[in-house]
Amino acid sequence: MMIKNQALFIRQARSGYTVCYAADCPLRQQCLRWKVGQQMPPSVSTYHCVNPKHASVATDKCPLYRNDQKVRFAKGMLHTFTNNMPRKVEPTVRNGMISRSCSTNYFEYRNSTRLIPPALQDAIRQLFRANGWTQDISFDGYVEDYDW
Repeated sequence: MMIKNQALFIRQARSGYTVCYAADCPLRQQCLRWKVGQQMPPSVSTYHCVNPKHASVATDKCPLYRNDQKVRFAKGMLHTFTNNMPRKVEPTVRNGMISRSCSTNYFEYRNSTRLIPPALQDAIRQLFRANGWTQDISFDGYVEDYDW
């Protein structure tokens, strides 16, 4: 896969995204960190980089591996809480999400200013189920993007 938007990569690198140059890594052909590193232009003088000499790097279980396939992020939770939902569910789920991250993140997720990654979508669904809500949970929208 050749990612065509080099400006996106430069923006990620400048925002502190860690790239990788572990040439002997068995996962490099599918790793977003590797691909960003390969497309890093010489005009960018400094950026974060994985230490290829670290014992867990460049293995088939690399903890820094990021899949280069786009994933489905949820966007917004303004319509997630429905009118027929029992009153106790919304505050319990809200408090569970806030305790998992923080109130700022919760409101950013709720108001669509921060995308909700797949793992957090699952955790939110589990919070609803743990509080007695058995119906499907839907978010305000969905977008495909890289899981940076």
